[in-house]
Amino acid sequence: MRQKNKTTGQVIHEYAEMVTRYYLLVMFVVLPLYAPNGFSDIAKQKNVLYRLLSLSFLIIAGVICFSTESICEKGRNIKKKQPLPVLFMVAHLLSATVTWIFSVDHKISFYGNGSWMMGFFAQLLMLTATLLVYHYYIDKKIVWIAAGIGAGVTSLLIVLNRFDIYPINMGNKYPGFISTLGQTNWASMFIACFLGAGLGLFIYIENKIYRMIILLVDAVILAGSWVIGSDTILLVMLTEFFVLFGVCLKKREYMIRFSQLLIMWGIVTEIVYLLVFVLFYNKFVFVDENDSVNSMLKMHIGIFILLAGLLIYGIVYATRNREWKKKALGIAYIILVASIFIAIIVGIIMIVVVTNTPEKAGALANVRMLRFDDDWGTHRGLNWKCSVIAFARMSPIRKIIGMGQGYFQFQLEAFEDLHERVKQMYGGYVLTVAHNEYLNMLIENGILGCLSYIGVLVSSFALLWKRAEEHRLSLMALLALSGYIACSFFFFQHVYATSFMYIFIAIALSEIRGEKA
Repeated sequence: MRQKNKTTGQVIHEYAEMVTRYYLLVMFVVLPLYAPNGFSDIAKQKNVLYRLLSLSFLIIAGVICFSTESICEKGRNIKKKQPLPVLFMVAHLLSATVTWIFSVDHKISFYGNGSWMMGFFAQLLMLTATLLVYHYYIDKKIVWIAAGIGAGVTSLLIVLNRFDIYPINMGNKYPGFISTLGQTNWASMFIACFLGAGLGLFIYIENKIYRMIILLVDAVILAGSWVIGSDTILLVMLTEFFVLFGVCLKKREYMIRFSQLLIMWGIVTEIVYLLVFVLFYNKFVFVDENDSVNSMLKMHIGIFILLAGLLIYGIVYATRNREWKKKALGIAYIILVASIFIAIIVGIIMIVVVTNTPEKAGALANVRMLRFDDDWGTHRGLNWKCSVIAFARMSPIRKIIGMGQGYFQFQLEAFEDLHERVKQMYGGYVLTVAHNEYLNMLIENGILGCLSYIGVLVSSFALLWKRAEEHRLSLMALLALSGYIACSFFFFQHVYATSFMYIFIAIALSEIRGEKA
């Protein structure tokens, strides 16, 4: 029965909720699949569509609805205490504005550089759209159906394209470009966000038919992950399953479903191995047959994942009549996390020793991963070194506010020694991003922009982690964020990954807004 005697503010709010829902539907389905000219300027095409969608959403839901609603409700919604991630988003938006105002080149800073064009305009649309989604989102099943369609179809296309099958005309068939997502790095970040959301959704859905459908979509996404052609995607899968493991330890039923996900992951992994190395070896488009992902496939890592899933399921089932030791398991997980951090620190120390004093490293000097030279991490060693040097040479005020969005390339080219190093590595190609979000942001947005961005990520992770045990949207956003963070150390921002990371956070935070209403 419809509510009668609604205030004008309530009517406007409900209309904005509908607009937000349509915006998300188009974002989840249309934007990932949008590729009218195949791989020809695919990032530019998606940027144009994203700007059109988000600008329309901003005008309708923001300028018209939110401002009118605020006047009608006398600003009551604005005055409510906001979650810490929202405050950091506002701070990051203000910082981006300051960066653009004082940028070296306002035009470059406004639109950005490179085909992804992550300038101030894109940041403005991305952050304001996120805040509007947070304010107006109401959870609906249709939104997640749309997300499943977008992620499932693009992942299926990734698999088919990697076996040189193009059901739609994708134009350029260069191995570095796949599905309707384009460049491998962009595809990896997109998959990272939607894989996390899909894994989290599976844990909470009670209906068995729906859960099987979600499991099938997750299987397709994981298959796409294995053949995507990026070492970083392996880190993404491990990170998301590890974070999910920490959440699922809190409840027996969650651990059963976690084991089911592991079993599915193991089966999918072995199927991918058979397709790549047995059935269609000559058809598979290798990026690097000896990279970490393909090396893991050849080691039959899927069998070990499958056995781990069966073992966990067996232990949980065998102890079904015993009390679930939530606290003890939580402590064990904390110890495991601490051990991983210690291992990372030790690894960094080993890299420093091997790189600077290989004669003291002994046998470790022969471990390629520990030698941080210019070729390390597909040239990320060079990228990061040049980024640090370029930042160190910036003036104190520029270190604080940055050179301006999109100015990374020009900052490096301003120094002959850095320009020459890049030229020797890449030939006629230019280095437009650091392939590390934080180094890139230090140069373009400065310390203020970088810290406010890190504040968004850290505060969101902390809040979502606390709520993930009991709230489906929080778990979905937590895993999507975890996968995105894993990518962020090696890749760079663009609209059809970064925007989805923000959107998943906003959707989860909207649940908190609803609880306070």
